[in-house]
Amino acid sequence: MPRNPVPILVTLTVLIALAGAYGLFQATETHRYQASRGVLEARSVLALSLKMRHARGPIAEEDYVMSDDDGISKSRYRAIARSGLTITVDERPRRTLEEGANVAYLFQQADQDGIWELQSKPPRGDTSTSYTVDVAQRIGDQHGSHEFTFTDPHFWATTVGHEFHITLSKSKPLPDLLSLRGTALVEGRYQTVINDFLSFGPQSFRADIASAQSRLKAHG
Repeated sequence: MPRNPVPILVTLTVLIALAGAYGLFQATETHRYQASRGVLEARSVLALSLKMRHARGPIAEEDYVMSDDDGISKSRYRAIARSGLTITVDERPRRTLEEGANVAYLFQQADQDGIWELQSKPPRGDTSTSYTVDVAQRIGDQHGSHEFTFTDPHFWATTVGHEFHITLSKSKPLPDLLSLRGTALVEGRYQTVINDFLSFGPQSFRADIASAQSRLKAHG
């Protein structure tokens, strides 16, 4: 008596379906694994710099340059006296996971304080010193950078003027100047970002910077 082929066909169908599901799962998980591994192995670079140019005084230029390249933090301060004398202070490289100040922390703090959002401002207040801030980030093939220049961060945080909005219409071509509404342009984050740079680093690094500044001021 011939055997019923239905159970065999059902079994074969189930085995084929399981093989297909396993193949799809394997392909999906392999893609996810490769993508995750690519993110972990992607090169990560953070860079921040503050350039100060002084029109008066014994120090003509000051530069703070910080970077985190694949988990290694480096910090440098360079200053040039008006006479031409240059002093450079380098903080020893630190691993990002090492205890103490690192550039990844500075980057995170500056990000929270608006370093990507602040824009260049026209010279206002005390224009004897100009500030240029530059920030850049790269993760794998994705990268971005931002630069802005301004003067007197204290001015923008306190003394700043107002921005007035005038709307003209056909029915009322002349605006009522007595009822104009203005918006105060107060922005304290310029000073905050400057403070992020000036206060960054271990006490030894800041002490070496203070010593360099004293030498340059004495040298003239």
